Amino acid sequence: MAIRDEKLDLRGLTMQVDAMEVAGVEIDSTDFADVAGLVADLTATAAELNILDGVTATAAELNITDTTLQTETIAEGGVVSVTKRYTKLTQTTTGSITLAAPDASMLGQVKAIEQVNGGTDAVTLALTNVDGGSAATTASFNATGETLIMVAGPSKWHVVKEIGVTLS
Repeated sequence: MAIRDEKLDLRGLTMQVDAMEVAGVEIDSTDFADVAGLVADLTATAAELNILDGVTATAAELNITDTTLQTETIAEGGVVSVTKRYTKLTQTTTGSITLAAPDASMLGQVKAIEQVNGGTDAVTLALTNVDGGSAATTASFNATGETLIMVAGPSKWHVVKEIGVTLS
């Protein structure tokens, strides 16, 4: 069946369609459900959507605010990631970990390292290219809650705050 008219007024008419073709593209009933759900959830205005026209972003850029991707846990020794923003130390025995120097692409990145559980045994963090805290080369974490906060320079970490951490 074909309807050929410049204008077809179907107001007040209920139609049930399993599939149809629009401008040469076949649309089936599952597409209708997807579109209906999308439109029902849409809160952006046309102007807001047009701002995004031509914008591209990498997965890493989109994930930068995903805290689950920016957190790591170090359980028993090892290397602290320079790219993860938050490191949880969960070592319960004396151990050593290392943190490399940042590179220029990380300029301004904040890095927090926190002992989230532990007893009286120290976790010693070997620091590379650190400024502040008397240009420390090690940070010792001795108790739960001790935290070291740094910000990345072009080639070294700058200590912003140490909470209970012993720098030497």
